[in-house]
Amino acid sequence: MSEAKPLVSVIIPTFNRADILRRTLPRVADQTWRPLELVVVDDGSADATAEVLAELRPEVEAAGVRATFIRQKNAGVAAARNLGLAEASGEYIAFIDDDDAWFPEKVTRQMGVLLATGADACTCLIHNRGGTATVPRSADLLLEGHCPGLLLERKKAFHIISLVLTAEAARAAGDFETTLRTAEDTEWIMRLAHHASFVALPEVLATYNETAGSLTDGSSLEKLVEQDQGPRKALEMIRERCQELPGWDEQAWRNRVAQ
Repeated sequence: MSEAKPLVSVIIPTFNRADILRRTLPRVADQTWRPLELVVVDDGSADATAEVLAELRPEVEAAGVRATFIRQKNAGVAAARNLGLAEASGEYIAFIDDDDAWFPEKVTRQMGVLLATGADACTCLIHNRGGTATVPRSADLLLEGHCPGLLLERKKAFHIISLVLTAEAARAAGDFETTLRTAEDTEWIMRLAHHASFVALPEVLATYNETAGSLTDGSSLEKLVEQDQGPRKALEMIRERCQELPGWDEQAWRNRVAQ
C-alpha cells in the first residue's frame, strides 16, 4: 500500500475582490496535487466576497479540495496571512494572492522535489504580468540551501507565491509583521531563510499579477509613502530578529542597507 500523501494548505488573503475570486479559486482547485486545502481569508470585504465564496464552495469541494473560508475585521494582508496560517491544517503551506495564477502542476512539481530532497522549502520561477520576464530574472538566482545572507544582499531571490514549504518551517519563522504596510513579506521571508533549508525548481510555474485594489497594491498615496519607509523598517526588524540566528551575516545586512 502506498504511503498517504501530505495535505498542502493554500492560503489566499483577499479584500473586495469578489469578481477576481471567481477566476482564482477554480484555478487553485485545478491543481493536480491531492490532498489540498484552500484557506481563503476575507479581510473584511465590503463587496460581494462572502456571497461569491459561498457560491464557489460547492465547486471547490466537488474538485476534492477542502474549503476553509474565514472572515476577519479589516486588518491588512499580514494579519490575513497570519490567520490563514493559524487555521491551515496541512503539513505543507503555499501562498497565493487573489489576483495571481498558478500552473496546474505547480504544487505537484514542488512537492515532488520537497519529498525527494527533504528540504523545508521549494521555490520556482514565476512570470510577471504579460509573461515578458521571470522573477527572479534567471534560475541561478533562486535561493538554495541555507544562505540567508545571499538573500539579504539580493544575490539570491524568490517571490512568496513561488513558495511551497513545511508548516513547521512556516511557523518557526513566526507571524507576518502587522505593523508593516509594505515589505511585510520581505521581512517574513528573511526570517524564514534563517530557519529553513531551500531547494530550487528552475521552472516557471506561476504568474504574478498585481492589480489595482489588491492587498499588495501600492497605488494610493499613503501606500506609496509607506513603500518608501516600509523597506527601511523591515531591514531594522530583520536585524533585530535574526542577528542571533544561525546564518546571520552582518556584512550582508550592511551592504543591503547601503543599496
